[in-house]
Amino acid sequence: MTKDIFFEHETSISNENWKVDLSYESSNAKTKKLELNENIPIIQVTSENFYTAIKIDATDNKGSMKSCILSGIDGSFILFSKSKGENQYQSVLINNDNLILSLGFTLISIDLKTLNINWKIRPDVAEVFEFYEFEKDILLRGELGIHRIDLKGNIKWTFSARDIWVNTNGKKEVEIEKNAIRLFDWESNEYLIDFNGKIIEDKPFRVKNETQKKWWIWKK
Repeated sequence: MTKDIFFEHETSISNENWKVDLSYESSNAKTKKLELNENIPIIQVTSENFYTAIKIDATDNKGSMKSCILSGIDGSFILFSKSKGENQYQSVLINNDNLILSLGFTLISIDLKTLNINWKIRPDVAEVFEFYEFEKDILLRGELGIHRIDLKGNIKWTFSARDIWVNTNGKKEVEIEKNAIRLFDWESNEYLIDFNGKIIEDKPFRVKNETQKKWWIWKK
């Protein structure tokens, strides 16, 4: 079941003006339903060498629906909208008439009125994951960088650490606080940065050496 969600899944998101249904299908999907939609416009995100695709059904508040397929997406991802509560992350966002998606290596904005691409960027050297709504911008967690990006696709700043932004020790990689952002990398090194991406605190992770009974800074 866990594996299948990387191959094929669906989600929906809405605001006061739009309801958007998204169907995701990778090259490993069992059914290849999206390949059969020959009458729906196809938008190539990166390359025709990649089959991975998303079908977008956008319905406005008058009940009129438009559809397209985003194809040629490289990288892995899961589509999910924000749950209730503050400081929640997502990979799909409707902002006014624009649909923003974090897709593998690409962050992309689609105009829901026309289903044309507003902009698309590849802000990280590696893949990008979820993002947060952040002071009228978005804060995006990439594998190698934390990126603040405005809603026109401009990167305001990037913050990188000692290791990748994936933590396997149960610590939340990104936590937006009242006046700062707290971050944990792979090694559980802790960073506190301000809203301009400048470092406030840097706390290397320490592990206890049972042989020498001392605390050592963990290094690769």
